[in-house]
Amino acid sequence: MNVEDVLNALGFGRLQYLLFFGCATQQMYVSNEQFGLGLVSVAARCDFEIDEHRMSWLMTAVFLAQVGSSHYMGYKSDDIGRRKLILITSMLTMVGSLLSALMPDYWSFLVMRFIMSIFLTGPGPTVLTYMSEFTQIKLRPMVINLVSYALGISMMYVPLMAMWLMPLNVRLMISGDYGLTSWRVLMIVHLLPGVVSWIMIFFMPESPKYYMSINEIEKALEVLEKCCRYNKGKDVTLKSLGIETLTQPRTRDDSFIQHRFLLFRMWFETKPLLQGIYLRHMLLTIAILFFEFATGFGLTVWLPRILKMEDDVHEPLILCDLVEASEAFNKTIVVSECDVTTEFLLFQIFNGACCLVMFMLISLLLICLNRKIIVLAFAIVSTFAGFLLNFIKINYLLVACFVFLTVPPLCSLRLILSVLLDVIPTRLRTKAIALGMMFGRIGVLAAGLFVGYTLKWNCFVTFNAFVVIMLISFILIIFLPSEKAGSVSK
Repeated sequence: MNVEDVLNALGFGRLQYLLFFGCATQQMYVSNEQFGLGLVSVAARCDFEIDEHRMSWLMTAVFLAQVGSSHYMGYKSDDIGRRKLILITSMLTMVGSLLSALMPDYWSFLVMRFIMSIFLTGPGPTVLTYMSEFTQIKLRPMVINLVSYALGISMMYVPLMAMWLMPLNVRLMISGDYGLTSWRVLMIVHLLPGVVSWIMIFFMPESPKYYMSINEIEKALEVLEKCCRYNKGKDVTLKSLGIETLTQPRTRDDSFIQHRFLLFRMWFETKPLLQGIYLRHMLLTIAILFFEFATGFGLTVWLPRILKMEDDVHEPLILCDLVEASEAFNKTIVVSECDVTTEFLLFQIFNGACCLVMFMLISLLLICLNRKIIVLAFAIVSTFAGFLLNFIKINYLLVACFVFLTVPPLCSLRLILSVLLDVIPTRLRTKAIALGMMFGRIGVLAAGLFVGYTLKWNCFVTFNAFVVIMLISFILIIFLPSEKAGSVSK
């Protein structure tokens, strides 16, 4: 029997719920590390003498580490298995993060964050593949979107923990000027979801589809037998359901040869993604992810800034005039660069709440609409909202338009990645997801550089460029496969 038919027969039961919680908390931990660094680096400014120059070095090092290691982690996931890679890289990430929290100076902190970021790209894309391979095709977009709730929760968890810890002014001196401060404790608190997730995934089985992809049919049957007993009861077996054999198309054939050099092995196993029927899907998805990562993550950091600008400048202005007026206002006041204000943290919480609400909206829409229509609708809403920023002056409408420019593409990312989960076979799946996320991160880096270099030159060009790329993204999404046409992988 085909492995997809077996998953349909077993349903989405107790094992999947446990696995879902483990993957969701892992996704939350990964997001904690990504979103928490910006906040922690502000709190650590005085301890590490972090100016704008040093901040740019830190962020660049983190992004380069993630871009450089992303594809290798995807390759290793398809090579050694999803569960094994998550356990190894998640543990190394947590150890690296803990050590970075204890570093005594800026440069050792930067080096440890660089090393930690190399491993952070392991669990990120792999949890999506791992969860999807225990889920029936018809439920896959819904489940992947539910896992993504962790992103919005993380965006609120990080500032909430900061609101609790920063006012305590923890400073336990250990040696000389070195001590355990509030921001170091905050970094340790960020680890908690990762610890919970690691323990849960440790007791979970490997993906049966991974075992099938390497022709380990007996191990795949053992996993599905365990899933059967969890979901159907101890007295129910695969044999009692009429399942005695497993089949899966497009597994790794017996002629597969491991090249002795790593880079050649990676190229040899990635090359099928850039050939034949997969090439079109990969190029389309990579381009869309580049644009949507750039708009979603690249501009999301601006939402708290816009809320602060409106609080500073009490005038009805369009966005670019507001930016100009706010810069003039901030030149006249002095704010401690080492303090993380409550106002800033509340803005961050609002940002996370917007994302969480949007993910909930996607869950409701998936009940009656297919994935492609939702992503298309979100792209056109984002484009239209960005265009309105040229005219809207009413404060709350301006904020609403900016939310609808940035949050829909941010929340569409997992649905777009689920296209690759459907159309790419198991033996190539995590490599495809990792490649897509690698180019997405490059998009974020490009967006940051673009905003930095063009904002003071011409604000209208800066923000309208994102309107144009979202319109291009909308056009590209039209050519993505529909769910019925795309659900071909096993």
